[in-house]
Amino acid sequence: MYLDKIYALQTGVSLKVSTTALQEFIANAIRTKKFADLVNIRSTTDLYAHLSVVVCTGAEELIKRRQRWINHKIKADLIAGQPVPFNSFCNLFWRNLDEDDPDGDEWQQLIASDEFYSQLTILLHKLRIAERSLQQSSGAIPDFYLGSA
Repeated sequence: MYLDKIYALQTGVSLKVSTTALQEFIANAIRTKKFADLVNIRSTTDLYAHLSVVVCTGAEELIKRRQRWINHKIKADLIAGQPVPFNSFCNLFWRNLDEDDPDGDEWQQLIASDEFYSQLTILLHKLRIAERSLQQSSGAIPDFYLGSA
């Protein structure tokens, strides 16, 4: 799975893991010169708090299949095509129930893939480069695009 790329699941749900919130977080840290905020992201799993999932199509059917685990806020965001925090989206899927619903199994496979881990690792390295450059910068702040690969 690649970040910021739309994936179509077998059930007709299409979604993407978005880095927009992370990019806004970094831009805000640059603007406010709060570099310590960037230092707090130490591992690929720390990035999860700054990622979101956008369901592009099939949200209604996904909600029907996952209604027991979905709260009103997530439901509204999914229907509106709005970003849902990555961790909250992951909580919709329980491994022992995924035999009945292929969404969860496919989602778990995507986020457990080598590609997804590689994308997160690259993103973390870009974040570290930005952090070091900002700490060494004494004037103009360089423009960092954090898009995948």
